[in-house]
Amino acid sequence: MTARLTDLKILALDCQTTGANPVTGHLLEIGWVPARASLPQKFALPDLRTYLMRLPPDAVIPPAVQRITGITEESMMAAVPSKIVWNHLSEAVKEVTFGNSSSECPTVIHFARFEEPFLRELHKQNNLSGSFPFRIICTHEIARRLLPTLPRRGIRAVAGYFGHSIPEFKRSADHAIATVIIWKKLIELLNTTCGISSLDQLTDWLASTRPAVGLERKYPMKQRIRRQLPDKPGVYRMLRANGDLLYIGKARSLRLRVNSYFRPKAPHAEHTLEMLTQARELDFTLTGSALEAAMLESDEIKYHSPPYNIALRRRRLVYFSKDLSRHSSVPDKDCSIGPLTGKKITETISSLRIWLNGGISLTADDHEDVGYSVLSLPREYAPEINCLREGLVIFQKKYSRRMNRQSALRFLTGLGARLWRERLETAVLAKTMEEKKNVNLNDEQPKESGGEKVWTPEAVSEAIEKIVLHCAHMIRRARWFCLLSESSLAWASADRPDKFKTQIVLENGSIVTRNNVKTSEKTPAPPGFAKSFRTRQNNLDWMAYDRLRVVTTELRRLVAEDREIEIRFSPRSNLDSQDVKKALRWV
Repeated sequence: MTARLTDLKILALDCQTTGANPVTGHLLEIGWVPARASLPQKFALPDLRTYLMRLPPDAVIPPAVQRITGITEESMMAAVPSKIVWNHLSEAVKEVTFGNSSSECPTVIHFARFEEPFLRELHKQNNLSGSFPFRIICTHEIARRLLPTLPRRGIRAVAGYFGHSIPEFKRSADHAIATVIIWKKLIELLNTTCGISSLDQLTDWLASTRPAVGLERKYPMKQRIRRQLPDKPGVYRMLRANGDLLYIGKARSLRLRVNSYFRPKAPHAEHTLEMLTQARELDFTLTGSALEAAMLESDEIKYHSPPYNIALRRRRLVYFSKDLSRHSSVPDKDCSIGPLTGKKITETISSLRIWLNGGISLTADDHEDVGYSVLSLPREYAPEINCLREGLVIFQKKYSRRMNRQSALRFLTGLGARLWRERLETAVLAKTMEEKKNVNLNDEQPKESGGEKVWTPEAVSEAIEKIVLHCAHMIRRARWFCLLSESSLAWASADRPDKFKTQIVLENGSIVTRNNVKTSEKTPAPPGFAKSFRTRQNNLDWMAYDRLRVVTTELRRLVAEDREIEIRFSPRSNLDSQDVKKALRWV
């Protein structure tokens, strides 16, 4: 085809599926749009089309696919039969071929090796007599040759490298638009770097060249941007070329932390490499300490919700009644245990309460869901029902006296505290033995990992113990956060610990004052020290909760560095370094 690539009309296409190939999965969604590389910088695509595909009666959407696409079983009420989709797609193919005065439809797909088998299956199901109408061009293969040193070349990474952001959910419409943008940018590069201007030249070039392998990664962000960072604590923000926020992080030293990302062989996770492929610019804010940086990071993540910050995003807070039978999103007279975070812990505690109060026997099928909820696991990862029943019986016999004599809450917190104490004692014993033998436990033979967990009734009982331990720990942490929300903190300076210390005062879980003072100066009482526990709970929203969580993490770091620490809760109540160390062991 001799038409210039810039003028060539193409069909940008994307598929979402329930599996890796047509043998194990089905088309879930398909989207396409006719376009040209000569489109202006800001363009509209009025002919963009997407369709949810009607699945066979026995097909399901795997939970992982629902999670990354946002397509649920309810969404599929709008799905249409494949024949209708094929007819609409065929019309788009005719439009493209007519526009090029050709019998072929240049179809641009990112990572076409995935989409092509599904397209061929769709064609096979609906048009056996006709030839396959798509001349597929894979932008991933072009990018592998033109941009061999990019850390990652998935559609999100390459689109972001060119300054285009793709929404979090993987949907065909967004990916088809991104494919058009990638195509436009790659056509420019092909022309300027390789002199390729026609489809036939591109086809020959793809066939005659191989992607380079083993090259050192090269990151788009210029070295001068990151090497000028100060060696001070603060918050940094990774940005795309278009200014979109990618990631927010905290650092004790901005210069060291940010530059650690860009070592050639740094062992980054996949999502980090994808983010670094897109990061072109950097912004930062200095803070007085690493603790303040951690608090600012937590707040900014909640406010901006960057795509590559997952752990600190908004979470639901919940409060339980004392008998654990009810829960609420706000604390009140009845629901005063909390705040606790997350849907999973809510389901777990509710199921534990039913079981601990003798509400289920697991002999009836309609009680199976409650039994599985106790383990806080999806069915596909949980033990089969007989194993689960036997494990619950083992746990019940082991703690029957405690269960019969105590309320569900008292049982949960009491047994959780006992199990936590045993864990601490085991850790101390292990550390003592290590010191006696002068052996680093990290040098011992690693335990075997990986593979599917083998469930036994004993393993079920142990899993329930861990869940009780975790739930009790979360309840203790909630009490600690309420206490910490109205407090004054002081810790010795890293440079002059004998002369200076940092003081911060917290009110409603936020910093209200901060000072660097002499070590001899008395730590002030917090202004909210007289607030009731209920008032503190009411003031703890999800931002304050995570703020106090990161404060607790930073306190652990200060303890590990043997810094002198003081936490003052009232004029007459305070914790010194040893007290803080003991408290942190429990929260």
